[in-house]
Amino acid sequence: MRLRGKLLLLSLGLLVLPWAGWQYLRLVGEVLREGEERALLASAEALARALARQPALLPSAGPALPVQPLRSRPRLDGDERLWLDGLAGERAFGTARAGGDAVRVLLGSHAERLYLRIDVADDTPQRGDAHWSIADRFDHLWLALHGRQGLVELRLANAQAGPLQAAPAGGGQSPLQLEGRWHERAGGYRVELALPQGYGLRALAIRMHDADEAGPPRVADSSDGNDGRPWPVVEPSGALASTLAQLVPPGSRVRVHDPAGWPLAQAGEPGALRIDGAVPLWRRWLYQRLLFDAAAPLPPGHAALGRADDDLQRQVAQGAAATAWWRDGDSQRPVLAAAVPVRINDAVRAGLRLERESDALLRLTDRAFSGVFAVTALAVLVVVVALLLFAARLGGRIRALRDGVEGALGEDGRIAVLPAARAGDEIGDLSRSFARLLAQLRDYTGYLRGLAGTLSHELSTPIAIVRGSLENLEADPGGAQARVYLERARSGVERLAGLVRALGEATRIEQAVAGADIERFDLRALVADCAEGYRPLLAPRRLEVALPPAPLPFTGAPDLIAQALDKLVDNARGFCPPDGWIRIALDGGARDAVIRVANSGPRLPAAMRERLFDSLVSVREQRSGGVHLGLGLHIVRLVAGLHQGQAGARDLDDGSGVEFELRLATPAARA
Repeated sequence: MRLRGKLLLLSLGLLVLPWAGWQYLRLVGEVLREGEERALLASAEALARALARQPALLPSAGPALPVQPLRSRPRLDGDERLWLDGLAGERAFGTARAGGDAVRVLLGSHAERLYLRIDVADDTPQRGDAHWSIADRFDHLWLALHGRQGLVELRLANAQAGPLQAAPAGGGQSPLQLEGRWHERAGGYRVELALPQGYGLRALAIRMHDADEAGPPRVADSSDGNDGRPWPVVEPSGALASTLAQLVPPGSRVRVHDPAGWPLAQAGEPGALRIDGAVPLWRRWLYQRLLFDAAAPLPPGHAALGRADDDLQRQVAQGAAATAWWRDGDSQRPVLAAAVPVRINDAVRAGLRLERESDALLRLTDRAFSGVFAVTALAVLVVVVALLLFAARLGGRIRALRDGVEGALGEDGRIAVLPAARAGDEIGDLSRSFARLLAQLRDYTGYLRGLAGTLSHELSTPIAIVRGSLENLEADPGGAQARVYLERARSGVERLAGLVRALGEATRIEQAVAGADIERFDLRALVADCAEGYRPLLAPRRLEVALPPAPLPFTGAPDLIAQALDKLVDNARGFCPPDGWIRIALDGGARDAVIRVANSGPRLPAAMRERLFDSLVSVREQRSGGVHLGLGLHIVRLVAGLHQGQAGARDLDDGSGVEFELRLATPAARA
């Protein structure tokens, strides 16, 4: 994979920006939802406080008998299907119980007329008609109706199934024209009746008398569990709905339920502030999955004014405020509901629920999404383009470096100079390293070519001597000069052997340096001992020694350092006149230790200044019969390299001689 492809692959890491934007959007959505919940909850609490100032609009505290609107008029024939038609069982229908389920009462309304169904559990039937004088001795129901015209008390009893028989508690004619039936059924009986149309029933009380031949009658009174009070009738209130209509905020719907969840009134309609098309459909779908995916669908029967039976209602019944998010099953719009209790004298008299669709939340989320998407897309685009440009620039520089390195080697084998780059980055460093490497290769190639000439010159003389001596000896094997010819041939062979030994010594020295043992020793003591040993060798020359006052601990190869010092002193002795001076100095620091050997004498030759420490390079005059290939200073450089140091030479500032320097790095500097 090319560098541009790698950087492009690396730029895929920028996908973390959209992920971070998505997380930011979720956070913004949560903050917006929390803000809207608080705002709607505050509005609901304000409405609850306004209703609490009008307690007459709310039902009294305690159990109540709810009125459920019926979809059709019951035929009073005992068939439950007409009573529960289209409803989700009796839980959705107003139900009250008395005497431990001995009496169950259901109350419904249709066309402004109330219908009452009473189920009684009775395993010992003792039947009689309500108008009998001894009706109290038989099974009967005592019914107390609290209406706008006052209290009406009736006794309901039938000797057999049929039209309902009703009589006032004190006898005489019934003040109400009731329409009803008495039904016998397994384990008891059922009473169905219809009150006159428009009769304003406010409360209801029922007492069941179960006659038994073996003992006193069993009595179940609905007021026993209600502090002796009748059941108040709970049904939607037009006055309460009118009051709510004046208080409900625009675009919201308010509902009021009794503590059991039965509806009292509602006003308003959510969605009045809908702005269709303000948010594109695909983004609306995205926000709904982002913000409202966990929201439950609207409760069943939510559109109708039915009983509230959910977590909100249960929390309100316990006196706590709560909020919930729903999703409209048709439009999939989010619906926020806030429910609060309506308290009067610290008693929960009703629950108020305020609902609102949250298109505004979707619009705010869309605005945040648009901003985040634009910034993220721009950032990704800018970074990708910058990376591609950078990759193109970087690839061009690398290709230029490759072309320069490949073109540095000429067809004749000569190495050209590679221009060093000025850039301070890693590629610039690499270019400069290649330039130094090629320069060293060029110098080393030149050195090898010069070495060939040197070896050719050094070998040609002894070879010529040996050849000439052998030819003379062959021409005159027994002559007087035969011995001289043999001596000349022997000296030529010894000179050739010396050259071979010198070349072998150079190889052995490099191997010895590479395998040297490292130990800790006192460098000052080593230099001092060596200097004292040089005094007889250097006489009559003057030897000066400058050492630090304290010991200088050092970790290295002491034998090699001593050998390098020997070579430096031998080199100084070879160029120092007999009446001259040689100076040995040692300096120690935190990063290196420096051994300097200076001598009086000629300056360094300018042509050989850069090659003094190369192998087989010498500037001394060759003595008769001797071989000198310049291995001494080469050993010095090898020792310096072993200790990660340097070897150098310079002319003294006053021109009186030269100074050679062996710089050795300390262990801390090597690390």
